[in-house]
Amino acid sequence: MKKLLTLFFTLSMMVFTTSCDNDFEDLNVDPTASTDLDVNPKFAYLFLKSAGDEFEHSFTNILCAGQLTQQVIDTDFPQGSIYTTREDLQAAWWIVAYQNTVKTVVDIIAQLESEGNTGTEMGIARIWKAYIFHTIVDQYGDTPYFGAGQGFLSGNIRPAYDDAQDIYMDMLNELEEGVAQLGSPSTLGTADLIYGGDTAKWSKFGNSLMLRLAMRIKNVDPSASTAWANKAITGGTMSSSSDTAFMTHTNGPEQLNQNAWGVYQPRYVNARIGATIYDWLADHGDPRLNILADPNGPAAGNRYGLERDQLLAIYGETPESYARVNPAITQLDSPWVFISYAQTSLLEAEFAASAGNHTLAETKYNDGVTANMQIWGSHYDASLTVDNSTINDYLTANPYDASQGERMIGEQYWAASFFDFFESFSNFRRSGYPELQAFGGHDPFPGNVTNGAIPRRLMYPSTEGSVNASNFDAVVQSQGPNNQITRVWWDVN
Repeated sequence: MKKLLTLFFTLSMMVFTTSCDNDFEDLNVDPTASTDLDVNPKFAYLFLKSAGDEFEHSFTNILCAGQLTQQVIDTDFPQGSIYTTREDLQAAWWIVAYQNTVKTVVDIIAQLESEGNTGTEMGIARIWKAYIFHTIVDQYGDTPYFGAGQGFLSGNIRPAYDDAQDIYMDMLNELEEGVAQLGSPSTLGTADLIYGGDTAKWSKFGNSLMLRLAMRIKNVDPSASTAWANKAITGGTMSSSSDTAFMTHTNGPEQLNQNAWGVYQPRYVNARIGATIYDWLADHGDPRLNILADPNGPAAGNRYGLERDQLLAIYGETPESYARVNPAITQLDSPWVFISYAQTSLLEAEFAASAGNHTLAETKYNDGVTANMQIWGSHYDASLTVDNSTINDYLTANPYDASQGERMIGEQYWAASFFDFFESFSNFRRSGYPELQAFGGHDPFPGNVTNGAIPRRLMYPSTEGSVNASNFDAVVQSQGPNNQITRVWWDVN
């Protein structure tokens, strides 16, 4: 695998190296795109970039979403926990997506169309495009979608912002049609860094993503949500952890091959696990406590909603008072999980609970909890293996309760989405669980920009107001101000 990733890193850098200029011309025009390059290294590059580099993960996934969900805290960059704004943190994911992954997947689809490929490879590309965009839409709301990445194909360098509802409906259709196109084994070979060409697993991934999107719109369009969830489950979602979609990383030779958190953690020594999740794990006697938190560090999580000087003044504590995220799961060669069986099973549990089928909900709940407890030993480090008796003891001590089903499922989904903080943030806003307290229950930070409320979205880059002015003005008029309290379409809880 190390040789494979090195090979594709070299090929892709020759073809896809882009400017760091944030102007929309650069975000939509790919001056180095090669129509002669085989599609396989493009797919390999796409998967590698979708797993993300330290820049966009540290800035946006960790320091924004991770802090907003109170799972990690970095007092060197407290903006996400005190609800102030630092634009580069908010915008990093958007910028990298439109510079790299969006353009790449649009280019792949265009090349496959030109080659007359309507089979498995096209199906995978369409499924992955939906995966890329669902994160963007969930964090930012209305976004360029139908015309995005078309600059080098059609000359449209200033695409309109599309309505999130329209995007969601199209993504669901793309997933349905993309899964239907999966047939014979793909020709991607080792360029398929997710499933190695296993189309049965790609089908389960597509349907599991369909289920995720269906559940996301549960509160705003319940009939469509139910229909799409049924379609996803009937089509076949992930059925075991062997179906989990993840990226195998290596310790070099380039950062693109490395796990983003593995790069981040040694650079930012004050990054700690949040007290909210630390205390929840401890209160439930959860064996994941010493998996997510460094068992050799202090037995406490970082308090939420306070700057470092406040921590010292109020509690006499410093970042060194709190546990770091366990180094065993933050290695440079740790995997990156895109969608897990645990997440999928818990969504199926919620869907069953909503329909009143608590027998099935309990089964799926237990399966999801079990899968997340087991993945750390099977996918990260064998020393983190949780044996079956320990899992059974936990489920006995914390049994599924139909009267509290959605709360319990939501909390477990939060825990099972550790590292995937975007998904944790999205599901919290959609479900209301866990019941997070603004500022961790402390007094509101005086300089907060949300009127003391937990933020509901991330902000577009301010440069959009100049380089894509008319379209930016239109989206502000339709969606609402470009701030952290304007809600995305599906967020009505």
